[in-house]
Amino acid sequence: MTLPSAFLDTPISRRDLLRLGVAAGIAPALPRLRDPRAFDFAYFSDTHLGLKDYNFEACRRLVLEIAERVRPALAVNGGDVTDYGWAGEYDAYRRVLEGIPYPVHHIPGNHDVRWAPRGLQIFRERVGAPYRSFDHAGAHFVLLDSTVPLSHYGHYERAQLRWLEQDLRRVGRATPVFLFSHHQMGRPGDPVDNDAMLLAAVEPYNVKLVFTGHGHQDLLWDWAGMTTTMNKGLYQGSYQRVEVDPGAGEVRLSRRTLESPDFRPLAAVPLAAPREKRQVWPSAPLAATPKVDAPALAARWDRALGGAVMSHLLVADGTLYVSAMDGSVQALRAADGAERWRAATGGYCHSSPVLAGGLVVVGSADGAVYAFDARTGARRWRRPTGGPVYASAAVAKGVAAIASGDGHVYGLALATGAERWRFRLADTPSAFAQSRAATDGARFYVGAWDRNVYALDAETGALVWSRPGTERSFAYSPAIGGPAVAHGMVFVPANGNVLHAFDAATGATRWTFTSPGDKVGYSSPTVVGDRLYIGCLGDKGEVRCLSALDGRELWVAATGSTIYDSSPAVADGWVSIGSVDGILWVLDAETGRIAARHPLPPGHFLSSPAAAGGAVYAATFSDRAFGLALPTRG
Repeated sequence: MTLPSAFLDTPISRRDLLRLGVAAGIAPALPRLRDPRAFDFAYFSDTHLGLKDYNFEACRRLVLEIAERVRPALAVNGGDVTDYGWAGEYDAYRRVLEGIPYPVHHIPGNHDVRWAPRGLQIFRERVGAPYRSFDHAGAHFVLLDSTVPLSHYGHYERAQLRWLEQDLRRVGRATPVFLFSHHQMGRPGDPVDNDAMLLAAVEPYNVKLVFTGHGHQDLLWDWAGMTTTMNKGLYQGSYQRVEVDPGAGEVRLSRRTLESPDFRPLAAVPLAAPREKRQVWPSAPLAATPKVDAPALAARWDRALGGAVMSHLLVADGTLYVSAMDGSVQALRAADGAERWRAATGGYCHSSPVLAGGLVVVGSADGAVYAFDARTGARRWRRPTGGPVYASAAVAKGVAAIASGDGHVYGLALATGAERWRFRLADTPSAFAQSRAATDGARFYVGAWDRNVYALDAETGALVWSRPGTERSFAYSPAIGGPAVAHGMVFVPANGNVLHAFDAATGATRWTFTSPGDKVGYSSPTVVGDRLYIGCLGDKGEVRCLSALDGRELWVAATGSTIYDSSPAVADGWVSIGSVDGILWVLDAETGRIAARHPLPPGHFLSSPAAAGGAVYAATFSDRAFGLALPTRG
């Protein structure tokens, strides 16, 4: 067999090696001969290092075992390096790797970004770039970032896929390629929404093995002709040995598990590039299509964006404002989707655009807050903070209040961006905010990952009151669904299935609501008149309507599709909300009747729609924005 030229100066077959061995009179030693170009590497994932030495001993023991048993040229950690993405956890991981005689390369997992105040910013500083590639001994290693900020879902941003296509074009079609992604692909329940796009990018090339994590299972499967594998976590006793053997013309994969500490052979894959073209399969559906008898909406327009959208859309005065994961902020004409202007930030925008005083204010993962001219898109100011700005602003008394991943809420002069005040959240590793702030004109309200809800004076930033949103751990904080203010109350959902109604002035509890079905906590409430609308997380895909005055449930509607943190847009008597599987739902605001079910192109629907003037607007991880006509009442 002739091997790829990247491996060989002169091809050497197993028969050639046998001849050489016999000629040298060392035939008995042949089984121990090793091609000088051969090398081994190790793969493990889901180390989940936590504070107080959580998982430290198990991971340290196994990285030392890898050094002794595998003697790898290198290793790759397939994500969930830490449990929560906190600085102290990266410190613990550094101690796990201390003194080991092989380099370890890393990709991020959902645990590295979901509760992380500094997200990929600290990942970059501590362990390296979220996605990249490198060459070793004639093989090409591609490390991908499949994470979605502040979420457990998987997605490959379009900019990363463009980079991947260029990277593989550079190495050519014969070079053996090893591909690494935290989230799995090509299996039922696949958490990635665009693995078909990834497959189209890698299909022409010589991908030998695909390595995944996330699922905490020891699995092996075929993804469109590529051998694909998943490990349990390293702390659970699993890792893999990969032997790249040019002399034998193959790559051999074996696994060590807690139950079987001896390496168990899994697969042997030829090094040579396949002759037949791989079949490109569609993405596995995230969930079964719900059986809801409702018509689709009439489409008005459909426009390509530069990236995915997971923020809240904003429509005002005939213009739709959209912030996206490519760092762009766009103003589109609401009537037909035509672009009025496009501006750029230096990082992705989880933050939603807010319109005030002729400016559009938005935060960016580059650690800054931006203000753009609402008419032209010209940048009026940029104010750096000490961490990624996931949250969205509220504006009162000439001040834009917005939280940063550095654990502070900033009060910035709307006109100039100058810092008026700064408020420090609780001194804990989880003290940051990701949701929208709210205001009643006198105070700002912020829900944070430190379990608390804060009311701050709009002019000075002084603490007016704070209340715990949960008595449980920080994971149940009032942090994903943002607050809403009406009727002298601030309504804040906590992730442990409690919707709080606090007195806006004093913080006293007026009422609480706990859902008997799908839980509240991820979707932000929307208040119109004396009614409050909110999406719920669970198998039923429920949307609820409550009395804003006393918390009584007025109706509940089940879509049958998972709603994550999409929040209701209410206009013209209709409630619009998105489900993760890419469906826009429209319900009657009075009764909860499902009036429309509109499937959008494949892509997670984690954003919140906007509605006004007989139309609803949506943008998803399909990298597109849509204008649709709301139902007419006959």
